[in-house]
Amino acid sequence: MRKVVIAVAVSTAMVLGALAPAPALAWNDQGHMAVGDIAYDTLVARDPKAVAAIVAIMQGHPDRARFDKRLAGLTGKARERRLFALMAVWPDDTRGSPHDHPDWHYALKLASPSRFVLPITAGKAETAFGEQLAIARDVTASRAQRAIALCWLMHIVGDQHQPLHAGHWLSWDYPKSDRAGSLAFVRRDKGAPPVDMHELWDSAPNRAAASNEAGAEMIAATVEKVHPRPARSGMADPSASLKVWERESWVLAKDVAYQGGALARSPDKAQAPVLPAGYMAKMRGVADARVATAGYRLADVLALVR
Repeated sequence: MRKVVIAVAVSTAMVLGALAPAPALAWNDQGHMAVGDIAYDTLVARDPKAVAAIVAIMQGHPDRARFDKRLAGLTGKARERRLFALMAVWPDDTRGSPHDHPDWHYALKLASPSRFVLPITAGKAETAFGEQLAIARDVTASRAQRAIALCWLMHIVGDQHQPLHAGHWLSWDYPKSDRAGSLAFVRRDKGAPPVDMHELWDSAPNRAAASNEAGAEMIAATVEKVHPRPARSGMADPSASLKVWERESWVLAKDVAYQGGALARSPDKAQAPVLPAGYMAKMRGVADARVATAGYRLADVLALVR
């Protein structure tokens, strides 16, 4: 009887853990801004009318003063490109405001074997994406509503290309889940301080630069060369496409981030193990590819807006 009680208690904790809130951040500022840069580069070359429509809609953004301050001194295409970068990161910048929606940043499914008995999705990214796309395309909605929706669309697409916003781990070591890797600690190399896996992956695309804007531009320039846009693009069903993108990220979480469960990590910072040889390079390669892909796909989404 005691074993049954323990098993039930642990199962309940695991279920609750799978539903627990996850970290709101995905790529750090540089990653999100690079996605916006790439989307702009793609869209301005293929559909400049969509760019003009988005720029016009953004004139009605309720947080316009924040954008104008960070766009000061820029004109023409440089200003437009930076605007797209800032739009992509705005949902993180607005944390704590009435526009903040922490559970819109992820749609997490278990990447551990527990997924077979707990097929649960935590987070509302999928629902929010569909709703915000509808608002962004609604010409009867106010420019303020459409501008906010556009920022969220850009951010959600970026978020859902980060593997640890699609997959997380639940096991006996993490009975309430590892909260998208935020409770699983590792060290980048011997002697390095511990870092949680979520932050490790959030910062994976980052470049050393004088500012986040400069770092984002470095990322975009590099990944656009290494990972050029596919010749064929477009989408018939954006919401269905998002689920495909999330599935890709989930597989990467399972197979690359967690190495199928074989990756050594610890819930105790002091016991954080060193990452295996080659892990950091593999992670950077995956992150760069996902940022590039997110930017190209975001351009396809934004092309639906007029």
